[in-house]
Amino acid sequence: MSAPPVAARRHTLIILGVLALFSVLSARSTGGAPITAAGGNRLVQYGSLLAGEWLLFYGVWRGLKAYGTPLSSIFGTSWGSRRGLVIAIVGGAAAWPLVRLVALGAHVALAHFGAPVAADAARVQAAMEPHGLAESVLWVVLSISAGICEEFVYRGYFMRQFSAWFGGRGPGLFASALVFGLGHAYQGPWQVLLITVAYGLPMGALALLARGLGPSIVAHALEDVVAGLTGG
Repeated sequence: MSAPPVAARRHTLIILGVLALFSVLSARSTGGAPITAAGGNRLVQYGSLLAGEWLLFYGVWRGLKAYGTPLSSIFGTSWGSRRGLVIAIVGGAAAWPLVRLVALGAHVALAHFGAPVAADAARVQAAMEPHGLAESVLWVVLSISAGICEEFVYRGYFMRQFSAWFGGRGPGLFASALVFGLGHAYQGPWQVLLITVAYGLPMGALALLARGLGPSIVAHALEDVVAGLTGG
């Protein structure tokens, strides 16, 4: 028996529409590469992305609240405890290398079939990586926020909602991973496939295994921090 929905269908469709609109506008305005501030200063860019992450979090939270779904049912009941925090940190740190391994395998497989994933990744990295102390600090803040907000939205809200809509955790996992990949459509079609397979599916599986979002939040934040600060 499938779990019940966590929000109204109309609310989910609105959130999906907002994400689709953002992706389309980003693709049209950048030609497939993320926006960078003039002169290479990314503080405004990071600030805008940071605001967008938390606005998305707020919009989803409002829908959950209106439907009577508590945040604890999305994050996991142990998230606020000391034990839950330890599990989140240790589990996320242990899972992160496995996520990187899956990403490497997907990258190699797509490259084998001629997909320009290396060029796409280099373009995205060049457009997003921080330079200097101020940008690096803000990048870390953005990465942690992305870990919290995107796991909450995609592996919490969408995966639970799609599981209710499509009749089980398996379909919910695949549907939420696909929506996560499509949310990065401005990076190009091959990046959508790579992100869906290499990040959306493993992060969703981790959330299911952990019965909560703690480990996937930590793994997601670690991936973003390290990728930005080390160039890959």
